[in-house]
Amino acid sequence: MKFRIFFSQYGTIMALATLAATFVVLIPGFSEPRNLLNILYQIALLAIISEGFTMCLIVGELDLAFPNVASLSGALAAGLIFGGMDPWAAVMTALATGVCFGVVAGILVTKIGIPSLITTLASGIIAGGMVYLYTKGVSFYGQMPESFLALGRGRIGPIPSLIAIMLIVVALFQLLISTTRIGRYMQATGANPVASRLAGINTDGYKILAFAFSGLAAAFTGVLLTAKLGSANPEGASGYMMDAFASALLGMTVLSMGRANPFGTFVGALMIGVVNNGMTLAGSPYYLQDITKGIIIIISVALTSLQNKRLSGA
Repeated sequence: MKFRIFFSQYGTIMALATLAATFVVLIPGFSEPRNLLNILYQIALLAIISEGFTMCLIVGELDLAFPNVASLSGALAAGLIFGGMDPWAAVMTALATGVCFGVVAGILVTKIGIPSLITTLASGIIAGGMVYLYTKGVSFYGQMPESFLALGRGRIGPIPSLIAIMLIVVALFQLLISTTRIGRYMQATGANPVASRLAGINTDGYKILAFAFSGLAAAFTGVLLTAKLGSANPEGASGYMMDAFASALLGMTVLSMGRANPFGTFVGALMIGVVNNGMTLAGSPYYLQDITKGIIIIISVALTSLQNKRLSGA
């Protein structure tokens, strides 16, 4: 029984350690510090955008708009900077845009009653249309201030700034969820919204807050992507959709089986990074990476479903 509980809480971490150990043995150079740092750098943006998606999962909702919101915010930041706006004012405008998308989606879900799947699918389409309207379908290139580019390309000592930002974001979200009243109420809202509402918790407010966090994380990812690349294009963040889903689903088997949590999502993103990096170094075709990630997700979700079924006594 104790082993079952331990496995249900740390199974994904054990799987990650086993996977990494296998790559260390089989692939020369995998365990070199430079490569390990490279894995963290590669997953930084994925982890940040996945944290926002995780906040919606915690309150029992879905946000499918985040890739397009990220692309829109990144393009908006680039366009405003090239247009002469102060870079930090451009960043704040882009972040505010992401928050607005989240808040509007949250209001439509909670006050109008439109399912979050439909609401965020539609708002994602709107964001995708807006970014093409804004960019006219072309990428933004040009000279950007070094202070802005440092967000994506800078270093804090030996650590790339993107890694430091990712760790700060993960820590802040985890502290919010695990140590604050807001986090506890968000978890209660996701676990049992009816009971939470009867207990006096403003479940609608916490759901809107979760969507706002998701929009903020998406916009921040878009800004960081622009700072990393020094350019922006209308579909810059579109590739994060499936990996963000995978990170959050894998994370639901960490700490609390069947429940999304920020630290678990980070572990999920790390596992995806290890798989991508290890298989790339091994010379595997890219499609084998997708097949492997799909198998890992199915196993993780199956473990979650079995554990939930066992706990419910079904």
